[in-house]
This record gives sequence, C-alpha cells and structure tokens, in this order.
Amino acid sequence: MLKVLHLLYFTGTGGTESYINSLIKKLHKNRCEFYLAYSKEGPGHSLFKDMGIQLIQMDMKSPYDLKAAYRLSKLCKELSIDIIHTHFLRENYISIFSKIFGNKVPVINTCHMLYDNSKTVITMNKILTRHNSKIIAVSNAVKEHLISEGIEPKKIQVVYNGIDIDYWEGEKDNNIRKEFNIADDAFLIGSVSRFSQEKGHTFFLEAIAYLKNLIKANNLSVPDIKYILVGRGSLLEQCKSLAADLGISDDVVFTGYRTDIKSILKNCDLFVCHSKSEALGISILEAMTCGLPVIATDSGGTREIIGKNNDFGMLVNYGDKEGLTDAIIKLIQDKELYNKYQKEGRNLVVEKFNLDITSNQTYTIYSSVNSQY
Repeated sequence: MLKVLHLLYFTGTGGTESYINSLIKKLHKNRCEFYLAYSKEGPGHSLFKDMGIQLIQMDMKSPYDLKAAYRLSKLCKELSIDIIHTHFLRENYISIFSKIFGNKVPVINTCHMLYDNSKTVITMNKILTRHNSKIIAVSNAVKEHLISEGIEPKKIQVVYNGIDIDYWEGEKDNNIRKEFNIADDAFLIGSVSRFSQEKGHTFFLEAIAYLKNLIKANNLSVPDIKYILVGRGSLLEQCKSLAADLGISDDVVFTGYRTDIKSILKNCDLFVCHSKSEALGISILEAMTCGLPVIATDSGGTREIIGKNNDFGMLVNYGDKEGLTDAIIKLIQDKELYNKYQKEGRNLVVEKFNLDITSNQTYTIYSSVNSQY
C-alpha cells in the first residue's frame, strides 16, 4: 500500500480540497494510505479529520521556507512516505527544496488553475518543476498553458477531475425553494463558485439585469426567472451592492457558503458558469450529474466539457451579455434542446468525468512514479 502525503497550506472548502477528499474516498485504506500536512486550519479541516486520515500541522510561511523543507524531509522519513502530492506553488517549492536535506521521495504536483504568472514565477517554475516526477493537469487547457510557460511536456499528464456519481443521485425536495421563498413554478438558474475576480460574477449580474430589461421591453413570454448564487469570497458584499444598483436584488439570492450543494442544484432548472478563467469547471460536472443543462463561458477547460460545437451544453464568450441572455432564453423556450442537454450532459459525466476514472488514473501515476525510485 503506497503512503501518499498531500501538502496543503490551508484546509479550505474549495475545489482543490474537494479533489483531495475524492481521492481519499476512493483510494485511502484501499490502495493507498493518505496523510495530510497543512499549515493553517480552515473550514474544511473537520471534513479531512472525519475521513480518518492523519493530519500533521507544519508551518509553511513562504514558497522558500527552508525550515519547512527540512521539517518535511524529516516527516517523510518518520512516516516512510512513498509519494508527496502537492497542489499549489508554495507547497510544491517546499517539497522540491526538501531534496536539499536528503529527501528522496518523488514529488507529484496537480495544477488545478489557470494562472497568469509573473516572469519571476515562470522562471522559477521552469527551474524547479524539473525536479517534479510528474505534473497532473486537470485539463488540456491547463496542460497547454503550462507548456506555453516553459514546462517540459513530457512531465505533464492530463487527468480530468471526476465526480462521485452515486453521491449526486436522488430526488429533489422543495425545502431550498421554501427557505429562500422561491415559487415552485419559477425558473431557477444556479451558480456555484467563489466570489473572486476570475469567477466573473460582475458579468453575470450585469447579464441578469440586461435580460430583465430585455424581457420587459419586448414583453417576452417566459416564466418568472430567479437566480441563486452559492459561495463566499472577498467580492460577495460588492456583488450584493451591485445587484441592488442594477435593480435585481429581488431576483437574485446570495446564499453564502453552503454544504447542501446537491439539494440546491436539484432545485435549479439551469446552471451557468460565468468564469473569466476556468481550468475545467467541477461545478459544471456536478450540475450535469444532477441533470441540469449548462451554459458556460468559453474560458479555458470548459470547452473540454461542453464541446466546441455545443455538444453537451452552450458556450458563450466571457463578457457577452447578449450571448448569455440569448442562450438562457433559448433553453427556456426550446424544450427539445433542453431535454437533450439534460440527458447527454449527465451521460458525458458518467462516461468521461466520473471519479473511478480519476482515481484509477491517479493511482497509476503514483505506482509508475514510485516504481522508478
């Protein structure tokens, strides 16, 4: 059984933590024994604890923290670690620097995001990632971006994020609509993402206002449309203020952080991913698994889910309010297309983006890398 140490600066509740939890669920005490070293305890800490893996607190003050690198080297020896798996720049650099102190454990890094790195970071990545045994990219878009910044193509392997299909099964209840006073016959459009610049909430809110005015001006025959935006982040309050300024506060619910994403999605009729930059879009996959048609911005890895010809949903350009509103109206009015995306989107996740595929491919990388040491 391979001993794998994950490094995470902050135990939050984002997509990276969800990715690690998914691997734990499929591989821990099965083919691997997982450990997690973290620096700061966050809201996702209890979930890791509940999953039964050993948690080790280890200060990681910066990417160049040699004290942390030394501590990591000792920790790997104490626990007889076979693989170090990192997820962000800070932890990856520290893992590479631990080799200075005699740490021979291979380091795998998963790149979860599309970054516009500075010249300094690009240069350091080119130098230090030579010492990574493998880099996992969560999409081909991420792989191409890494190559464009000088990372060796042979180091990179694409492994798509996977969804636990069984978890997302089940019928919906109406508790969510009751909680937020949303009528049963309202057409509910959902969004799940962190409120940060790259997620594009400002664009979405402006599109909502544009659609509201368009419906009123043209007397369009559509159901009452409501929106539920799930998530927290530094721009949440700013977005609430913008919604008020745009005159759409009565149409938009800001839920903040929620743990009942499945219930929320199952009460929605349509899902929108409005990101300016998206490495893949795990929330898109979750929505599809719940049987929701999806509209997504063509902003990175989303095209690898939706398809360049709108095979499994609808792509729009980021910032194109008219394009987004046209897509929403199209899916409200075209029931045949709506039903097609409901069925084929879910089938796509089952066949291409399910967690069994992700965990098996990741374990194969672990085994291959370990066999070389």
